[in-house]
Amino acid sequence: MVRLPDPGPQWRQILERIPAPCGGRFYVVGGWVRDLLLLGPFSLGADIDLVSEGDLVSWSRAVGEAFGSDVRLETEFLTARTEVAGEGGKTVRIDLARFRREVYDIPGVLPRVFPGSIEEDAGRRDFSMNAVFLEWSSDKKAFVRIIDPCGGREDIRQGRIRPLREETFLEDPTRLIRWARLSARLGLSDDASMAPALEKSLGTKGLWDPVGGARIYREIERLMREPDPFGVMERLFSSRIMETLTGISALSRVRRSRLRRWQGFRHILKGLAPSVPEPELPDREMFFLALLFGLSRQRFRGAAKGLGLGERFRGRLEKVIYEPTGWPFRRFYVGLEKETGRDYGKMKALADRLDLTRVLLLVLLGRESDQEFWKEYVGRERWVPPLLGGEILLGYPVIPASLRGAILAEIRALQRTGVLRNPGEARRWLERKVSEEFP
Repeated sequence: MVRLPDPGPQWRQILERIPAPCGGRFYVVGGWVRDLLLLGPFSLGADIDLVSEGDLVSWSRAVGEAFGSDVRLETEFLTARTEVAGEGGKTVRIDLARFRREVYDIPGVLPRVFPGSIEEDAGRRDFSMNAVFLEWSSDKKAFVRIIDPCGGREDIRQGRIRPLREETFLEDPTRLIRWARLSARLGLSDDASMAPALEKSLGTKGLWDPVGGARIYREIERLMREPDPFGVMERLFSSRIMETLTGISALSRVRRSRLRRWQGFRHILKGLAPSVPEPELPDREMFFLALLFGLSRQRFRGAAKGLGLGERFRGRLEKVIYEPTGWPFRRFYVGLEKETGRDYGKMKALADRLDLTRVLLLVLLGRESDQEFWKEYVGRERWVPPLLGGEILLGYPVIPASLRGAILAEIRALQRTGVLRNPGEARRWLERKVSEEFP
């Protein structure tokens, strides 16, 4: 007898509401099943993959009606997706599909998809642990059978990750990043068949060319959301995946230090929630600055493109890293210290003249002892409106144009340190300065 797992109260309520397809049965498969068998119901994320052998269109329509939600159909790939409210109002994603088989005409390019059997659906997947099916009974409101065509349950029991075939990474190279994410997050060891599969893919010239930047970037975004993204990066570097993707061959001591600082600073900012809304956390900019700073400009361009960064975002990072124009000082943090005499009010005043990406570079290159200062600036005080704008100074023609920026920075420093608290005080201060220094 095989003991079937309990999905836990939240997911049981959702599964109970899903209507049976025309074929009468549906199955849960993929990472949801893997995590349930490996770690239990409290480890489950906010998405689930359901498959059936019946008509997908009518089933997805019935699911949408049961939850009162919109359903997006992808008929080309025989899939559908909807989002519903889960426990505590959190959004839960439900992916629906029918059993499929795939044909890769060109390795790395998305496959052509056809209706298939449950065995064919299992065989098209990446790793054995992602090819275990749990059959749900709408009548009994419970799992009634486990189907394991590829021996994934034993690999889960052993804490072992095994590719289903040697060509799995050639078919879809983004699975290389997925392997690093899964093995780091779940503490998995590699099956003996993993080494030849990795070697075969990484030795293929132009491996990533057919994939496209958007798909690569989506995997990097998932990497950044991992509990230990640095552990994933270490696997990507040690296995040479990062080298094939970007040309960066080593996780150097300096780059390692910057990535660790990024991860630590991210945790600090998350601890400030809800004062810092999740979308405002500067994960993306800081991550890529930590990874790419210090490369030659030519290598930066190749690496940024390999990581799937969009042209505008690449351009912004390149300007921050390589072009001193727009910086009120040279040599980044060293210049900041020299310009301000390490006066925190003046440091914030100068930081206010920079965009957030430049400030994040200061965070990466600054002193460890100043992290609390930058945490407050980025998290709580990232930007407050200045008391006076540049147009006010234009009303004082006696002020040389070359000094206007310095005077605005001085007003900003006095605002940051609490000496000037409102526009009226700032105007009076400016009047005194003009009368004393520019009579």
